[in-house]
Order: sequence, then C-alpha cells, then structure tokens
Amino acid sequence: MNVASTQHVIWWLKKDFRLSDNPALTAALNTNGGGQNVVPIFIIEPSATNPKTAPETSAFHVAAWLEAVKDLRKQLKVAGGDLCILQGEVVELFTELKQRIDFTNVVSHEEVGTHRTFQRDKAFAKWCKANKVTWHEHKQTGVFRGFHDRDKRASVWSRWMSEGPLPPPKQSALKRLTVPPEVLELQTAEARQSKLISFGFEMDATSRRLRQKVSESAARETLDSFLNQRGIAYSGGISSPNSAFTAGSRLSVHFAWGTITGREVYAATDKRMAELKNSDAPDAGKWRRSLSSFKARLHWRDHFTQRLETEPTMEFHPLNRAYDKLPTTRKNRKHLKAWCDGETGFPMVDACVRCARTTGFLNFRMRSMITSVACHALCLDWRDIMWPMAAWWADYEPGIHLSQLQMQAGVVGINTLRTYNPAKQIADHDPRAKFIKRWVPELKPFSADEIIAHQDSPIASYVAPLVDWKASTTAMRSDYYTLRREPATKALAVEVMAKHGSRKRSTKKRKSKTAKKKKADNGQMRLKFE
Repeated sequence: MNVASTQHVIWWLKKDFRLSDNPALTAALNTNGGGQNVVPIFIIEPSATNPKTAPETSAFHVAAWLEAVKDLRKQLKVAGGDLCILQGEVVELFTELKQRIDFTNVVSHEEVGTHRTFQRDKAFAKWCKANKVTWHEHKQTGVFRGFHDRDKRASVWSRWMSEGPLPPPKQSALKRLTVPPEVLELQTAEARQSKLISFGFEMDATSRRLRQKVSESAARETLDSFLNQRGIAYSGGISSPNSAFTAGSRLSVHFAWGTITGREVYAATDKRMAELKNSDAPDAGKWRRSLSSFKARLHWRDHFTQRLETEPTMEFHPLNRAYDKLPTTRKNRKHLKAWCDGETGFPMVDACVRCARTTGFLNFRMRSMITSVACHALCLDWRDIMWPMAAWWADYEPGIHLSQLQMQAGVVGINTLRTYNPAKQIADHDPRAKFIKRWVPELKPFSADEIIAHQDSPIASYVAPLVDWKASTTAMRSDYYTLRREPATKALAVEVMAKHGSRKRSTKKRKSKTAKKKKADNGQMRLKFE
C-alpha cells in the first residue's frame, strides 16, 4: 500500500486519557512548530489481556481503559477531532502504520510499568531507531527518569509541582487530532466494538454497579466533591473500611489511568487551603488538617512510584535481596487459594478480599492488613500474592502496588515491621461488624463480639482460621529477627536507604531520630502490632 503524502505526528495514548495538563498531547500539537495533523491512537495489546503474559490485568482495568478512551473521544469529536482504538502488539502495529501513513515523530508519556511494558518500550525504541522515527516521551508525574539523588528529590518534586498544570489545548488545535482512513482500516472488529467481552473479560452486575467510573469528567467531579464536601472527614476517616469509601479522596483510580494528574490535584488543593486559611468557619481547622494530610500523600505517591522507576527488578526481587532467604511456603496452594477466595477464617480478611474483588477498592490500612496476614501469618511469599492483588485493584498502579506490597511484607527492610492482628482491626475499625456482615453474610446472625472472638474461639458454622494467628506470626517474627540482624542484611539496608529512602525530614532531624531509636532499641528491631 502506498504511503499517504501528508506527514503526521502520532500521539500514542497509554495512561493519559485527558485534555488538561497533558504534556504529551501538548507536545504532539507543537511538534515541528505545530500545524501538522496529529493521529491519536490507543493500543490494546493482546499481551496485555492474556492471563499468561499479563496475569495482573482484570475486567476492572479493561473497563477503565474503554470508559476513559470513549469519554476522551467524545470530547474530541465535539471539537472536530477524533482518536482510534487499535488492537495488536505495538511494534507490529507501528510497522503497519508506517506503511500506510507518513510520520517521523511519535509522542507519548513516560510510563513506569511492569517488566512486560518495559521490554515492549525497549523493543519499540529499537524499532524507532531502525525506522528513523523520533520517539518523544514526556513526564506526567513527579517521577524522574534517570534521577538517582534521593537527597535532592524532594526539592525537584516541589519545583515540578509548583510549575502548575498545563491548560487544555484550544478547540482550534483539537481539530488537528484526526484519524486518516488508512489508519481506521486497521481497526479490528473487537476494537470497533470496544466492549469488555470483546477482549475476553466479563463483569457481574454488582461490580458494574459498584466500581468507580473512570473518565476526565468523572475525575473532576470526584476532586470537586472531595475538596468541598467529603474531604473534611479525611483525617480519621480513611482508616475504617466503612468510612473510607467517602472520606478518602477516591482519586487513585483517576491517577492510575491518567484521567487527572497529581499536579492538577496539588494545585486545586493549594487553592482550597488558601481559601480556608482566613476562614472563620467553625470547621475550617478540621478541613485544613485533612487537606494538609492529603497533600502529603500526593508526595508519597510519587515517592513510592520512583522506587520502581529506579529499580525495575523489584517485580522479581525484594529491594533488600537478603530477604529472599526469608522462609515462606511458596508451595502452599491451599492457603493461597483460601486467601484469594476470602475463605481464610479471619473475618476481617475475608470481608476485605471479597469487597476488593467486587468493588475494585479497599482502603490503605485494610490493604496493608490483608498483605500482613498473607505474608506474616499464612507465610505466603509476597510474589505469590502480587498478581492476584493487582487484579483486584481498579486503581492498579505498578509502582504503588509493588512498593507497598514489599513494604507491608517487610522485605524492604528499612521500615518498622507492622504485623496486623485481624481481630484488633475489627475492634478498632469495624466495632459493630457492619463491614464484615455486608461482605461475609454468613456472619450476619452473630454479634460483633462473637465475630471478633472467632479468631481464637471459632464459630462452628463459619470456616475456622487457617492458622493460629499469634503462633504463626510469632514464628515469622523470629525468622525475620534472625535475618535482619545478619551483617549482610544490615549492609544491604544501608544501600536501600541511600537509594530508595525518603528524605522529607531534614537531615538534622533524621539523625536525631535515628540516634534516639538506636538508644531505645538497644540493638533490637522494633515491631509494631496494629
């Protein structure tokens, strides 16, 4: 087929389904001084929907892609533009595109992904070089490629955030986002249908009703409701699985799929806090505390994602490789299946797993708790629960997921080890067992006290706990203590801290805190029970 004479710029959408604060889109429109047609394409890769090559992908994720890209396409059509959904592997598709239309520039955002996407991007970079195509990747988060100085990261991050979000392109510019007929011919029937079932995924009616909607417009509505209505309950409200559904920002799903950016949210939060600064409203102080806490977490989000950008191998190994020697039961498929099915006999764990699998959401504390029980009580290896958990999260972000998984499992080795007692979590955060009874209806006939006591005095009609939580966790702690005290583990911990540790506190305060901790611990590792 002859190549069309008009030269184009390809905007390769990945996880940036938005018009506002989109550096890749802005750069695509300005390539070579602007004026060129921009061809927006979103690619659904068979390797990304195949359970063998992408075991983390679930119906939640595919639904988010399709919903977000359809919303974006609707916005473009109103402005006179368009985009195209293609199905195929990236290199093969671009090879075909190159035969059909003329282009020498491809623009996308920098993606911090899994080994699969990393290898794909390396293969695509090689293809670009061979075909004399320039691939421009643009930052869309406060994660810095090739940056290794953790001491300077906080200031660099602050400068990035203070730049503020980019405005959406003008309507006249959006008209240049077009899809030539030669490209439309590449669409498969599945891509044209753009339905879950087209790509081998289904979702039951309950999940369809309860999952979060993912689009740029939904992101803005979520941000507005958080900053002006729900956010006051953030501090103190995000720990309970009952209140977290409304007290939390619920923006993580939009960050994950790029329907809003951290920079946009940071700027909007600053503006709202400025409004509250001089407010004499009786609840202004509580609002400020909540939003200040939320703002700090925007930094932590990029901090943890930076770990995967800096250490791509953490998908396969702990950041502190000494913990590869931590005893686990990788072959205990019975425990793994029970945990994945929400049938462990620990009511709070089972409720949380069932909730996550149905809604795609669970608050941070409860995610930490189910990880702790899996790794510390059931002695499962963190790599065995890695992909099942990823599939549950509608807000799945590889950098966040892998960093938090390793941290909660204890294999980073520079944090206090937290072992969560499931019974205590009920007493502290679901004292009336409201959450548990919703997601584990078998326990509805029983009182909250009976449900809490089930861990040690099992209810006959409900599955008994798989293990004795206290005995199993104590044994794990002993193994962990032994390994952590080894000189090689300590030496690696110093390296991990230098490469991946936070630098938010001043060096002086950090040294003072470290000295006090050493004195108090007297050489013993601290363990925190939640």
